[in-house]
Parts: sequence; structure tokens; C-alpha cells
Amino acid sequence: MDVASELKKPLRLSHKQAAVIIVAFVVSLVLALFGFGSSFCLGMVIIAVILYMAPKMVGVTDIRLLVGLGVAFLVSSILLGAFVMAPGFVDGIDDTPTDNEHFAHVEYIFENEGVSISVEALDAGLEGKDVRFYYGKVSGIGFGTVNAVMDMGSDLTLDSGTTYKGFVKLDPSVLYVGHIGLAEGGKETSAVSYNSLLTGAFDGDVTGIALYGCAMAAAYIIIFFFMIMILSRIMKSRLEKARVRMEQEGRLYPQGYGRCVECGGIVLPGEINCRKCGKYIDRPDEMRPNKKDFFECSDCGAEVPKEATVCPRCGAAFDEEESEVTHADGSVEVTNTTFECSDCGAEVPEAAEFCPKCGAKFEK
Repeated sequence: MDVASELKKPLRLSHKQAAVIIVAFVVSLVLALFGFGSSFCLGMVIIAVILYMAPKMVGVTDIRLLVGLGVAFLVSSILLGAFVMAPGFVDGIDDTPTDNEHFAHVEYIFENEGVSISVEALDAGLEGKDVRFYYGKVSGIGFGTVNAVMDMGSDLTLDSGTTYKGFVKLDPSVLYVGHIGLAEGGKETSAVSYNSLLTGAFDGDVTGIALYGCAMAAAYIIIFFFMIMILSRIMKSRLEKARVRMEQEGRLYPQGYGRCVECGGIVLPGEINCRKCGKYIDRPDEMRPNKKDFFECSDCGAEVPKEATVCPRCGAAFDEEESEVTHADGSVEVTNTTFECSDCGAEVPEAAEFCPKCGAKFEK
């Protein structure tokens, strides 16, 4: 069925299908909002597969329903992520990193112009290395993740003993993320503290960057969703064309005719008796492929294998091989006796006017 015909059909959903769509939508939305698909691509693919395959498994194939489901997920995830999840995520972040094996007593003191940093170094092997504070502007806050490029840095100087201090000027209208790292030769060699969202120096609204971050994360999921839907429809179309071609060639039964009417066993083209119950497989004439190694029973018209001695449908016994001879005037004559062609020696049905092998004409 093409898309135009599908769009003309009325929308119908069973209670089971509606329930599965709702469950798939809620599960996918919860996974997205809690960051399952934000940190790695595989998570996004899994969410997209759940959103598409769960309805598909209960027979929901209408393109309008699937597109509507994808759009509803996109809008809901962006709005809930930007106005509910992102603000809570930002409010719950501790601006100061905890102590670790490299540094202790880390302090970020936020002022109007920026942030003062104080940290005590615990590493004994800091010779030749610089202690730096790396930071960058936050471009978006997604589902539990922060998008930022750490493209700025400021050296911390040794103040007294093993304590390093520094000051970084920040724009209060911009949200930053930063961490303390070690550098050698102007390049960072290792990050010795986790990224911290510097909310103490920020007095703006997170709504804009939250909308952008959530929109980006949700868009990737929906892109995967529609890719799966398009590829699935392409594969289905190709399989249907292959099925039609195989049906026309007699290599596959039309849908609904591939099972035995007696026991429901699978029936393959060319089979005369069901492999499971032995019942004769009766099919319309137009479904019977032209097979050279079969002939028609003169009593009941059933397909009979060439080597058979008994009809699989009516049980008629075949003492000798029957042959159908079609004459030039269109008449068909059935004979069970043969003679030998004088020219090539081939076995020829008695009623034949020409040898089927060499073409020699016989005078009656």
C-alpha cells in the first residue's frame, strides 16, 4: 500500500494498541529525561527503537500515528526537560569539586567580577608542571548533561607552601563550567578535578540554554526514530515486491495459502501432500506453477508427480505413464502408450505427430 492510500484510511486503534503506544511513549520519555540517551549515542538509538518498535509489534503501522508519536515525544521532552528537569539539575549542582588524590581544600569564592580559586596541592611530582583552571561557556543543558567547550584557561600561582591561588574574570550573564588541571608546555596533561557548573557567578536565566540543550538531545533521538521508520518501510516495500515476484514465478504461495487447511502446517510451492498430516494440498489452477515433472490425473484433475503410481487425491492407480498431447487444432489427447522415434530413438507418446526431441514428423 502506498503512502497516499494509507493517508485516506480512517484511524483505528484497539485498546491494546492504544495502551502499548502510551506505555512506549512514557518509557521513552522517562529514559530521555533522566539522561539515558544524552551521554552516549547507543542510548539514543535504544530510546528510538522502543518508541517505534513497541507500537509496531502490536500492529500499529499507520504512518500518521507514528509521525504523531514522534512529534509528541519531541515536544514533550523539550518542554519537560527545559522547564522541569534542567532547572532542578542546575539547582542541585555543588559548585565546588570535592577533594581527591591530587588536590584538597578546593575553594571557589564568587565575586561580582568572577571567581577566586584556592587549592592545596597534594602531588609531590608537580615539578615542571603548571596548575591551571580550565573553563568554558555553557551552550546548552540537556537531559542531565552540560554542553560546553573548555577553550579558556588561567594559571594558578603558588601562594604559600603548597597552596595555589588565582582569579578568573567571568561574565555574570553567561553560565560557565570549569575544572582544575595540570599543564606542561602550555598543554593540559590531565584533569585533576571534575567539571563544576559555576552557578555562583551566574545571575541569568537558564531557560534559553536549557531549551537549546534539550532540543538538541531530543532531535537526535527523533532523527534515529524517523531513520528507523523510513528504513523499515523501505525494507517492507522491497520484501513485498519480492513476494509478488516469487508468487508470479510459482516459488511462493500468496498470503493465506501457505498453510494446510487441515492441520495448519506450513506448505511450500510444489508440495502435493502436507508434510505434517499427509492431506492433499488443493490449490486453484492459477496458483499452480507450470512444472515439467508433474501431470494431471485424468480422474480428478489433481497434480501428480511424474514418478507416482497412485493419485495423491483420489487414489487412482496409474499402470502406465500418462501423457498429454496438444494437436495443432488445439485439441488435447491423453495417452499412456509410447513408441520409439525412428530418427533419434526417443520415447514419443502414441498420439504425437512430431517427435518432441528431434522434431521428426510421423505419418498416421
